[in-house]
Amino acid sequence: MRLDWREFTNWREFVATGGYVLLVPISFQFDEPDTHALILVALILLAFLAFMLSLHRLRAIRDTPTSRVATAAQGYVELVGKGRVLPDLPVYSPGHHLPCLWYRYRAYVRSDDKWHQTESDHSISPFLLDDGSGLCLVDPDRAEVATSRKETYVMGDSKLEEELLLDGDNLYVLGDFISRGGGRERFDEHAEVGNILAEWKEDQDALLQRFDLDGNGEIDMKEWQLARLAARREMESRKADAMRSPVTHRLGRPRFGRPFLIANFAPGPLVKRYRLRVWVHGAVTFAALIWLAYSLAGA
Repeated sequence: MRLDWREFTNWREFVATGGYVLLVPISFQFDEPDTHALILVALILLAFLAFMLSLHRLRAIRDTPTSRVATAAQGYVELVGKGRVLPDLPVYSPGHHLPCLWYRYRAYVRSDDKWHQTESDHSISPFLLDDGSGLCLVDPDRAEVATSRKETYVMGDSKLEEELLLDGDNLYVLGDFISRGGGRERFDEHAEVGNILAEWKEDQDALLQRFDLDGNGEIDMKEWQLARLAARREMESRKADAMRSPVTHRLGRPRFGRPFLIANFAPGPLVKRYRLRVWVHGAVTFAALIWLAYSLAGA
């Protein structure tokens, strides 16, 4: 049996989706007041953490304006567009083996009239987002993904629960945006000239054949200046090639613990989703505090 806890892309997602409520049935299995109190304290801490994580996501969605791929600033951005598959990197759903952008599944077997999870996994292959102004490669690895496409397949004593993002879905993404090519990168001319000269020095015979004008087997100061001028011309050629290279955009996991979200919901429904989580986790925190106080008072 293999349980893959990567379905919760990190511990934050597990807590924020209410995984901590598993402590509630556990608390009823202990009669010792001290043990019961410790479980309640853990429940309070995790519920409050879930409250803060959901509030963090809610604020990120509300406070980050929607950008366009072609004009987005480098860094943390929000993009909205249609998902497109990468032709040379197909992803197939585990249920019907149909092409998709992303999937997550959980497999179960039935034993003693209960379903027991045996396996789970999710895809991490990139896909494209098209907002009409350009294409952005989205790397979903370690993203928190929310989708309305959920299906369950039952075959005898086996069950498969599947969540999907499909080609053409309207997507919302929130993460770190980076552009490459088209001369966007800082081109250090001085360093590039040095790199070119270092490359030429590795082949001394070719260097002498090209710049040893007097044939004495050495490169003197005058000949070295000619080599530097040639290296500068080579640098200018490489710089021009870099300027002509196509611009590519990529969005992936942010730094500093910022939320990394992918959803086939619009920003409005996502705000409602996380606002509800904030209220639920806050209510659980408050209820668990009252429960703990009642338990300690009766001890």
